[in-house]
Amino acid sequence: FSRAHPNLRLDVRADQSLNLKRDIERGELDLALLKRGVDDTRAAIAAWPEQVHWVTSKSHPVNLDSGSLPLIGFPLGCIYRTRAIHALESAGRAWHMAYTSSSLAAIQAAVAAGMGLSILSEMSVQSDHRVLTAREGFAPIDRTEVALVASPDASPATLRLADRLAEFCDKVQAKAA
Repeated sequence: FSRAHPNLRLDVRADQSLNLKRDIERGELDLALLKRGVDDTRAAIAAWPEQVHWVTSKSHPVNLDSGSLPLIGFPLGCIYRTRAIHALESAGRAWHMAYTSSSLAAIQAAVAAGMGLSILSEMSVQSDHRVLTAREGFAPIDRTEVALVASPDASPATLRLADRLAEFCDKVQAKAA
């Protein structure tokens, strides 16, 4: 997109969806790709459903019978973290944060190393992770989606970029299916 539109300046930021939503609402961002619950009714240019799973290490699994389950997750405000905590507390299971990071790669590595369990999207589960099941006491997490949202006053150039980004996400989704 940048090569096709050399006079446009892109300022790309990776951040938690909570912050991206806030910045769209404040008019500080024109376009955001963020995670949200499927029940979020705010307008989106496009949305793609996510399947999320409880995961532990395949080689060094967490002791699921321990008094307090070690949880790995993103910082406060992350939809995955919130849903994981809610699910554990609803099931009456004790938990503690064992590892927090803003980096997906770091979270994946911490899970693989056996530092704790986490919830990850289907696309983020790696070969050295093991998906936990409802039979093991880990019920499915409420569904989430990745949504492409634009500022209400988005420019035509922003909307062209949104179309290209939606096409790319459609292709990624099709490959993952």
